Amino acid sequence: MKFTQAFEITQWDQAAYDEAGSIQLGRATVGKTFTGGDLEGTSSAELLMAGTADGPAAYTAMERFSGTLGGRKGSFVMLHGATTDQSSSPGRIVAAEGDLAGLTGTVEYVHDEQGARVTVDYELP
Repeated sequence: MKFTQAFEITQWDQAAYDEAGSIQLGRATVGKTFTGGDLEGTSSAELLMAGTADGPAAYTAMERFSGTLGGRKGSFVMLHGATTDQSSSPGRIVAAEGDLAGLTGTVEYVHDEQGARVTVDYELP
């Protein structure tokens, strides 16, 4: 099953952990809320990021969603990331529990003039 849904970023706490040279390494804790579609719930993500004086260069994230997917309650973990030359942030569902146990699939995050959206393409046993 595949769908695309908007979401809201509700938390963004960012700090640098390595500022040596012209490349800065940082991390951010990010919270999101998903409503009005197949995903209903919240997520928490930890991002590792790299940037230069010109701006962001890349990130990778581990994110746990908790709530319902297609009416089934549980949680699942996504691994996703991108570089600045990509128009989206692709990833995979890597673990799931509750009524979502056995969930597999992919995710793709997009942030553009239409807002923040995620596309989830998944299978449940």
